[in-house]
Amino acid sequence: MSGNPIETDPKLWPKATERQVLRVGDRTSALLRRRFDTSPETIWAACTERDPLRRWFADVSGDLHEGASLTFDVGAPCRLTSRVLRCEPPRRLRFTWSYPGREIDEVELRLAAAGNGTRLELEHRLDDKSEWWYGAGSGWEFALIKLGVLLRGGDPLSINAQEFDPILGPLWITAGAAIKQR
Repeated sequence: MSGNPIETDPKLWPKATERQVLRVGDRTSALLRRRFDTSPETIWAACTERDPLRRWFADVSGDLHEGASLTFDVGAPCRLTSRVLRCEPPRRLRFTWSYPGREIDEVELRLAAAGNGTRLELEHRLDDKSEWWYGAGSGWEFALIKLGVLLRGGDPLSINAQEFDPILGPLWITAGAAIKQR
């Protein structure tokens, strides 16, 4: 385990997250990059197995394989539905992300070994010109902070969203102001 304060203090984690808003044709993406001091296999398990996933993100029903349907209960007034588009353990997971009555988004999780740790990339894409990425980016970043707490053996429920909203929101506004074409 690292003794580096940026790794052990979740309040410092926004400094260790790279965030971008990208435009590819008509699609806009919120892209997060973060390094964790653990293996891709450990992060994959935390992102795909029901118990750890429930502890840091959401209750999930359905099976994880290409073409399968999943339902996420993230505590919102409605449940999200997803279809697994690509599943390449422990490196890549791509799935749809759909709230009832809204366009269907796409989310991709990519993991790669980075020294004695893992580089995680999470990209949330949508065909939308609005500033939807502001909420999506800060929401995913907050979820990754909770994932980091879980991976370090802590309790993700001890992390409060209201504590991070005033920090993450402005960071995503800045990222959106610098939209990059790709």
